[in-house]
Amino acid sequence: MTAENIDQLMLDRGFEGDIGLLHIDIDGNDYWVWRGLTAVRPGIAIIEYNSVFGVERAITVPYDPKFSRAGRFGNLYFGTSLPALCDLAQSKGYDFVGSNSAGNNAYFIRSDLPHGLKPLTAAEGYVVSKFVDSRDAKGRRTHLRGEQRLAALRGAPVVNTRTGAEEQL
Repeated sequence: MTAENIDQLMLDRGFEGDIGLLHIDIDGNDYWVWRGLTAVRPGIAIIEYNSVFGVERAITVPYDPKFSRAGRFGNLYFGTSLPALCDLAQSKGYDFVGSNSAGNNAYFIRSDLPHGLKPLTAAEGYVVSKFVDSRDAKGRRTHLRGEQRLAALRGAPVVNTRTGAEEQL
């Protein structure tokens, strides 16, 4: 699944226009695929975010249609920050209404649908992930937590989704 083929994949399966629910969790190009999706307009969108990227910056991994998180920066390099998703959601007409308690999925509801939930900022709805999925060069779990996870990503390239500039973590 890529940003270039997501619409055709939806259309080929009979999905077009308004749908009830969309969940994107592909450990990599989640931001880019949702940005490229125009064939459907879900009432509710659940999109994976990488809490290790923090809540201070609107960033995502650079787009690569063949992206794989395996073996990159301790298996922690993937996806997008919550602020980047919130910006994209707003541009698509969605309210951010919260994250799951595991700290990896963000929930968005279309703004034109009555939902009775208070829209949140990324900072208000951010949850740090509970996962311990970092790995060493041989694929063994390293159990990094907190700042250790971010330190493992130092120097990794990211795209600032507000400016389009490539930066480093």
